Amino acid sequence: MYLGKGKKNRILCAGLVICLTLSMSTVWDDISNSDAAIQTVYADELHAGSASATDASKDSNESNTSGNTSGVSFDAKKEQENEKATANANKNTAQLLVDDIKKVNDRIAETTQKIEDINSAITQLDGQISESERALIEAEDNIKEARFELGDSLKLMYESSEGDDLLSALMRADDEVDLLNRGEYISDFNKYVNGKISDLQRLMNEQEEKTEELINLRNDREEELIKYEERKTELSQEMKELSSLMEDAKKKAEDAETLAKELATEVAALEAKEREVLGNRKYSGESSKVVYDGDGTDYYYVTAYPYTDEDVQILAAIIQAEAGGTSYPGMIAVGSVVMNRVENAGFPNTVAGVVYDPYQFEPVQIGTFAVILAEGPVAACYQAAQEVLEGKRNVPNLYFKAAWYAEQNGISGVNIGGNVFH
Repeated sequence: MYLGKGKKNRILCAGLVICLTLSMSTVWDDISNSDAAIQTVYADELHAGSASATDASKDSNESNTSGNTSGVSFDAKKEQENEKATANANKNTAQLLVDDIKKVNDRIAETTQKIEDINSAITQLDGQISESERALIEAEDNIKEARFELGDSLKLMYESSEGDDLLSALMRADDEVDLLNRGEYISDFNKYVNGKISDLQRLMNEQEEKTEELINLRNDREEELIKYEERKTELSQEMKELSSLMEDAKKKAEDAETLAKELATEVAALEAKEREVLGNRKYSGESSKVVYDGDGTDYYYVTAYPYTDEDVQILAAIIQAEAGGTSYPGMIAVGSVVMNRVENAGFPNTVAGVVYDPYQFEPVQIGTFAVILAEGPVAACYQAAQEVLEGKRNVPNLYFKAAWYAEQNGISGVNIGGNVFH
């Protein structure tokens, strides 16, 4: 059957629509089935992940429980580690602090030696000045005597009752022999007078030289005094620096109490070193050559020493280093020995000079003294030092040794507070 062209086209379009509809239905079913499968897989994975997380949490808890069998929490461990770190830091700080203190103390010792050298130079100049002053006075006396002798000679020559001048004396000659004698006498007399004039001139020149020498010596002394004051200022600044080291360390410390303990440990080590050094030192037989059989409780007084703040601090520190843990008489006795040396010509004539005198006091040599000086001496030792500087004494000795050392070396003397004074 023949269909028209338009109708045939409509039948073809309808067929195509039906085919496309069937095809889309099939695709939609496939998509739906695929989505369902995806949902199923996702649900399975979600379930599996949840189970895995639960197992991991369980394992973690078991791990934490097994790793914390000691009963110490994480925070407690952290705190212990911090405390250990702080302790190590304070230990290092204490060691560095002691090292720095010892370095500054070495500088103080050098400055003290310079002061002693200047003192020696001033003492020598004082002796030279005194000698120059005596020589100048002698020269002035000699000039006075020479002038007097010259005046007498001129008076005898020109004011003689026999004539008014030399020509008159010659004209009164009785004969030629008398004339010659008179001429010779006048010549000798002139030589004598000229000699006296020359002597006077020489003495006056000597006086001028001695005056200039005295002026130069006094100028030299003034220069030494300026140096002395400069070194004293330097010493004061160094001692302040020593105190500042201790103060700064305490301010910067994370734990002041722990730092104090570590510093005490360092000092104990220094004290042990002191004992070792003293134990290895042979007794050379030095002695005060005085007889003292008291017990340190009989006090007497001498002229006060013109002390400075630095003198008090240094004396107090050596008292604490050598007798800080002893009785009051023991502290005064150690201070007395220091001051007895200051007043003795065989030792330096300043407190610092005696204390820093090489190889005399082990605490100064090792460093214990420096730490005490940096911290500041305790009140009892400070008070004892002031009393000694103001003239209080209880022993006349120049030497003392630790009792155990005295016993080992057969040193006899009086034991006052653990030290034998001999």
